[in-house]
Amino acid sequence: MSADDDSEMDRLIPGVKRLHNDRIDVYRHRQRKKPAPRSMPREVVEADELPVESQPAHNSHFNTGLQVKLQRKIRQGAIRPEATIDLHGYRQNEALAALQEFLSEALRNQYRMILIIHGQGYRSQSDAVLKPLVQRWLSSRSQVLAWCPAQARDGAAGASYVYLRAD
Repeated sequence: MSADDDSEMDRLIPGVKRLHNDRIDVYRHRQRKKPAPRSMPREVVEADELPVESQPAHNSHFNTGLQVKLQRKIRQGAIRPEATIDLHGYRQNEALAALQEFLSEALRNQYRMILIIHGQGYRSQSDAVLKPLVQRWLSSRSQVLAWCPAQARDGAAGASYVYLRAD
């Protein structure tokens, strides 16, 4: 375009400027943000070193490296348990001892999925006792990759599917 074309364009369409560069910087509005610094805890304490009572109870736990598809199969009960333990009627320390022995046996037999029936605590004077105890204990074990409430056919909220690490 020449200077005459520019003046002719200004006369026909006032307020319009000629572009000298037709490239658009699509990334101009994006600015790289620095990630916030992570604060490290002052003391790193292993889960086994903490007393079981001081650890919080959760409804389920899945290790971060576990595939989403596998997590779904575990939650849906698509992987059938290879062994089951029923802790109804056990006192807390008896239940933990039986659970430790059961987990050792399951790992020795190379089981991947087990079922722990702990009950929902309906007969307790206060809240459930064994259920949160079992959940905290499972969360502290490195051999346990995942645990979640069982399906209705296996005990619903009164039981937990536990997925174990393969050695």
